[in-house]
Amino acid sequence: MVQPRFLNTTIGDSAQDSKNYFGAKRAYFNFSGSLNNGLFSFLVQTNFSDSYPLLDAWAGYHPNKNISIFFGQRMSPFNNLSMQIMEYNLQFASRNNLSQNFTESGREFGIFVESKFSLGNIGFKPTVAITSGDGKNSFGLSSSDTDQGGVKYGGRLNIYPFGFFKGDNEFIGHDTYREKSSKLMIGIASSLNQGTSHKVGEGHYYEDAPTDGTFMFFDNSGVFKLPNYLKNYIDILYKYNGFNFLFEYVNTAASNLQGTSLNSAGSLLLEPTQISQYLVLGNAFNLQAGYLFKSDWSLDLKYGRSYYEFEKVNSILQNYDSMGAGITKYFSNRAVKAQLLASYVNFPEISQNNFLNIECLFQIKF
Repeated sequence: MVQPRFLNTTIGDSAQDSKNYFGAKRAYFNFSGSLNNGLFSFLVQTNFSDSYPLLDAWAGYHPNKNISIFFGQRMSPFNNLSMQIMEYNLQFASRNNLSQNFTESGREFGIFVESKFSLGNIGFKPTVAITSGDGKNSFGLSSSDTDQGGVKYGGRLNIYPFGFFKGDNEFIGHDTYREKSSKLMIGIASSLNQGTSHKVGEGHYYEDAPTDGTFMFFDNSGVFKLPNYLKNYIDILYKYNGFNFLFEYVNTAASNLQGTSLNSAGSLLLEPTQISQYLVLGNAFNLQAGYLFKSDWSLDLKYGRSYYEFEKVNSILQNYDSMGAGITKYFSNRAVKAQLLASYVNFPEISQNNFLNIECLFQIKF
């Protein structure tokens, strides 16, 4: 899959601050397969427009049609629903602001157990997982770059009051299956990262080469001491006859902060609210909807807001209002997609406080 794109970004109200970008937004190569009549499966997926191209690398075991066990690196069920949609199936050319602020790639390395069953007409999909808590490629920059902190564990429960969606329709932005009856998914997810050194729990501190968004704390004896990071999500997805609606909400919190120092000498104690300068703390919501016409044209809208955790603190999560509109056209049985998206983000508490993006994307998947 390839996604050549054009992007125009305007900062503030001055057209002089407008910049143009041309390039490949994403360039994917993947291969997958199954063995023993579907008893085992695998996927390897890379993005050659990224400096660290490995995205997915997992093996799956499926003892029956309702239970699957995966081991390796894959999209995490802990995050909001949008972050479980493959990039070539997104409703908009770019992920929404909630996804961009509270996650990065959304991929983790670990073991994942999924199930699927029905009670009457109501469907259920529970998932539990244990991951490294350090995001994708958590083995780091070299063989000496070990993970920091403990593991991340949690789960997700999706409930389908009107039965399951067709195929994988819940993991496609648009209602490409054109559900013949109303389909609804209510999802809740929660995860606890036991000791994180990254702002959203998808990376880790590397002593010889610290990267953006990482940090390290200590106790009074100079030993590493990292905060626990809790994330909770609620998702509501509705699809019917080409129409789709999605609501997403996230809340994050930190713990294990008492006695934490910013230096190894233990002399510079972390103030309780100061943690929001290192971790993305607060809550946000995202709303998006669209309608896919039978002619394979789609009109789409989205809106979102965020709220940081503490007042009068230099939080890395800035309050924003965001909105966007898009037009999509599918060709060649949806193997080709063209998208035009306009998005506006306003940060009311900082100077140069608004951004206008115009993005034109062309996608070919084969």
